[in-house]
Amino acid sequence: MTYEEIKKNMPEEYEYVLRGARKADKLRYRYPRGESYLDVIQRLEPVIIELERQRAPVVVIAHQAVLRALYAYFADKPLKEVPHIEVPLHTIIEIQMGVTGVHEKLYKIMDS
Repeated sequence: MTYEEIKKNMPEEYEYVLRGARKADKLRYRYPRGESYLDVIQRLEPVIIELERQRAPVVVIAHQAVLRALYAYFADKPLKEVPHIEVPLHTIIEIQMGVTGVHEKLYKIMDS
């Protein structure tokens, strides 16, 4: 749903969002019939286990919330930072695990 659709169909929720509920706790905020970042992280646990087992390169194509959660896990970012990690659109992010941490390369595939 877009914010306009929320405003039209769920005016009380729209006002709640406008008052800063989502901004105050973006990690735990859940839209009606939606997921919070914590929900997404919990849902990704089996995926992360499978990704860690892989020995060949893996390509992940997903929504930004999923990409933020995966990136945060592999880059060892604090949980509170997950909703605020910048994930550029139209970009391939190559992540390699190294002895000194995560190494990343960005490949822009389209201009926004």
